[in-house]
Amino acid sequence: MMNIGEKISWDKGWDIGIKRIDFEHRIFLELIDSLRNEIVRKSKWDVISRIIREIEKYAEFHFISEENLMESIGYPQYLNHQEAHFVLLERLNIAKHKLEDLSKLVEFIYQWFIEHTLKEDIQIAEYLKEHYKGKNLTSFNCITDG
Repeated sequence: MMNIGEKISWDKGWDIGIKRIDFEHRIFLELIDSLRNEIVRKSKWDVISRIIREIEKYAEFHFISEENLMESIGYPQYLNHQEAHFVLLERLNIAKHKLEDLSKLVEFIYQWFIEHTLKEDIQIAEYLKEHYKGKNLTSFNCITDG
């Protein structure tokens, strides 16, 4: 359970080892923290709703980015992962309409991010390391020292 009053900061344990994806994840987490911050500040609804929309749009962008990578490396779980992205966007869409407690929305998005990153996205990096071992991974913008 997160504390809505505390800044959300990046944890190195969330790095999956793919530079671009890790970079995008950091931005996504910053957006979640922006939403948290505006809720704590009791900002006007138009400010909060714009950040929610930004989170949605950024999630869509990020998921396409991941899907393009998965397709380019022949990731065997591509369709399952793509479906998980679709389900997550649908859950976000539903959650944003149940806004009686905005801190619950932040909690949902935060938990959703952590769970998806550590359960699903890490598998992409593991596949890359296993199937492209010893090959030049610079075209995938990967960390190659691990």
